[in-house]
Amino acid sequence: MRNLVAALLLALAQPLLATHILGGEMYYTYLGNDNYQVTLRLYRDCGPANTNNTALDAIAHIGIFNSAGVWINTVDFQLPMETTMPVVTDNPCLTAPPSICTRQGIYTGTIHLPSGTGGYTLAYQRCCRSPAVINITSTPNAQGMTCTVFVPDPSVHGPNSSPAYDDDPPMVLCLDQTSAIEQLATDPDGDSLAYALCPPFQGGDIVNVSPNPPTPPPYTPIIWAPGYSTQDQLNSTPPMVFGSQDGVLTLHPTTIGNFAVSICVSEYRNGVLLSTVIRDFRFLVVACSQAITASLADQQDHCNGLEVQMTNQSTGSSFYHWDFGVDGTLADTSNAQDPSFTYPAPGTYTITLVANPGWPCADTATSVYTVHDPVHVEFTAPPNLCSDQMPVTLTATGNFGGSADIQWDFGGGVSPDPTAATTTVGFSTLGAHAVTVTATDNGCTDSYTDSVRIFPVPTVAFATDTNGCVPFQPQFTNGSSAWTPMAFHWDLGDGTTSNDSIPVHLYTTAGVYDITLTVSTSSGCITSRSLTRPSLVSVWPRPVAMATAIPPVTSVLFPDITFTDHSVDAVQWDFLVEGVHYDTTSFTHSFKDAGWYSALQTVTSAMGCTDTATVRVFIGDHLFFAPSAFSPNGDQLNEVWRPSVKGARAYRLDIFDRWGHLVFSTTDPAQGWDGKDAPPGMYAYKAWLTEWGPLEKEYNGSFVLIR
Repeated sequence: MRNLVAALLLALAQPLLATHILGGEMYYTYLGNDNYQVTLRLYRDCGPANTNNTALDAIAHIGIFNSAGVWINTVDFQLPMETTMPVVTDNPCLTAPPSICTRQGIYTGTIHLPSGTGGYTLAYQRCCRSPAVINITSTPNAQGMTCTVFVPDPSVHGPNSSPAYDDDPPMVLCLDQTSAIEQLATDPDGDSLAYALCPPFQGGDIVNVSPNPPTPPPYTPIIWAPGYSTQDQLNSTPPMVFGSQDGVLTLHPTTIGNFAVSICVSEYRNGVLLSTVIRDFRFLVVACSQAITASLADQQDHCNGLEVQMTNQSTGSSFYHWDFGVDGTLADTSNAQDPSFTYPAPGTYTITLVANPGWPCADTATSVYTVHDPVHVEFTAPPNLCSDQMPVTLTATGNFGGSADIQWDFGGGVSPDPTAATTTVGFSTLGAHAVTVTATDNGCTDSYTDSVRIFPVPTVAFATDTNGCVPFQPQFTNGSSAWTPMAFHWDLGDGTTSNDSIPVHLYTTAGVYDITLTVSTSSGCITSRSLTRPSLVSVWPRPVAMATAIPPVTSVLFPDITFTDHSVDAVQWDFLVEGVHYDTTSFTHSFKDAGWYSALQTVTSAMGCTDTATVRVFIGDHLFFAPSAFSPNGDQLNEVWRPSVKGARAYRLDIFDRWGHLVFSTTDPAQGWDGKDAPPGMYAYKAWLTEWGPLEKEYNGSFVLIR
């Protein structure tokens, strides 16, 4: 029956059983007023051995026992989270297997522990240790773990905070590698600390996996496997040593495997032991691999000149030494990770890279680099050219050797020498032509492109009406053209010039003149072009008009004057006298009245040129004759009474009836009185006139109106 109950309890406990606990420790800090912040730090396996990926418990049951070992209370601490611990070896040359994984959980809480009771023991228990542990008995899953710490009575020793380890325990140890691992602790109260190896405690089993409450002290050490003990907790040659004063754990593991290891730090005040913090942890010894490999990238491009950028492809290393392979100097080194170096001359060099120099696992790599001065080619494009400046010579310059391959590309339809550094080319079309030169030397290539611009030569063209009489102002037209703005200079043949695009000029001297136009450009095709048109402008002389009038002065009694031509170079003549034209060289004209008269002479040469002259004559004296009667009876005879008047410059006529009343008045010598509605009878008149000369005269008389 007893065996049946045990089997039943074992079956019920299996779902709670977990073999993932790697270790833990407990410590505390005094907060005042008998309050303590207690910290439980647990570690668990998260690698392949934890097949169910069992996590730490969400709640840790912390038992509180008085100085007599009697249970007082249990407090529960919540687990806020787990963190993954970094796997770092103390030998940087070695790398642990990537499958190693450890996670840490930190439980904290505040516990009130009244003073004056002789102190307290705090304990946490959990099952079970990994069955892979080889330094305890063959049934390790029956040996759990106890994390415990003693809190002394403040009324005896004063308030106290326990020491706490500064660093985490090592996650891995490398086989056959001597390690010196610092496991120092800090005591907040400044108490003296002593370090020692101590046995791990059992706690929890397959029946009671997480005791609540934990079992009371004292606690039972684990049962060591044959060949192991508290002072020989793992296979190490020489044996593992934990420095009692410096807290340095020195060991040289010689066996691969999992080992349960426990170290302690004890605090003393005035020579009295107050408390001991026990670090119970699984030490894992593995075969580590060397992690440093030196590697530098092969040369990818040798055409960028003497400066070379190195590319470091090393793995597992953190510092470097480069030697760039220049003979005769020590200045060709660098400790940068990816340095650049400028070689003093072209050539082939062996580059050496040492990863982590000075370490026993340092690695070295070499590579051969070839460097050249950078190939550079260009040409100087000529200034803008005129179409009559073809062909043009182009020369490639730059950094390339005499054996370099030079290639020119002038576009379609142009075939110069393609391999010479200096060549000539003639373009048949106007405009911008892209030209590319390429130089290849030592397998490196460079190209350069620029444009050769061809502009047309300016054309000169002009015209004008080519002849005329003095003074002659010809009308010029300018048909010159160019691709860029033009300046003009005209030589007009008579000593005058003009810079207008279309000049305005008056020729005042007869003759035949050569006309020259010069056009010039200051951009594009920069040149000057001239065109001379001989005898383009003919300026003919005009005839000279000249005539005489005989006599130049006469009276209205003798109004005939003879005009005679005396012109020069005339072939046609025209005289205009009182609206009458005469086309002869001599004629006589009878003037109708007195006054000053002008005879306009117009003469024409054989070339059609004309000239004019005016001859002035004077007709003086006057005539006045008044009729004695008139008969305005409608028979169309003698209907108007009007004196005959000649030579009057100023004139007035007044007519009075018999009673002296004014019946008619006029200042026009050609106007008479028609006697309309006037009775027959005698009428008187008075006439005043002024000659063209200084004489003034008055005439008085009478006449008869007859019906």
